[in-house]
Amino acid sequence: MRHDSVLPVLGTAVIGEWVDYNGHMNDAAYAIVFSRSVDALMDRIGLDSAARKRTGQSLFTLQMMLHYFKEAKEGDALAVSCHLLEHDDKRMRVWLVMTGAGGERLAASEQLLLSVAQTEEGPRAAPWSFESHAALEALAKVQAALPHPPEAGAGVALKRKP
Repeated sequence: MRHDSVLPVLGTAVIGEWVDYNGHMNDAAYAIVFSRSVDALMDRIGLDSAARKRTGQSLFTLQMMLHYFKEAKEGDALAVSCHLLEHDDKRMRVWLVMTGAGGERLAASEQLLLSVAQTEEGPRAAPWSFESHAALEALAKVQAALPHPPEAGAGVALKRKP
């Protein structure tokens, strides 16, 4: 990965089951694609299936915001990339962007994710493993000069003209 670039995490295509009565990808399907993108990100930061089984460490989603920019239709190719906005010893906030085959922005998802340890008493917030912490630090360094997405942290509101 070159400096100042987003991290590609997932490539897929819109399947028929994701298309709604309006003839385009249903809003819930966008959440599925972004959820699978976080799964792929986990693989990139040392939380792949084998590591989760071995250590009991995983991620929980604390918050997720979806932004829709353009319709996707059945068969359309999709690519999702990740911009690590910030992280601390147990959490990370990411900005995931879904693009179409031509590179046009279709949707984005801002997510707050928590590192957890799966214990016999149940899941508990836990510091990142050494491997995950190192991967997040490296990603933050590579992406340090990326511009902050203007929609990130905006929440939901009606836009009113003055």
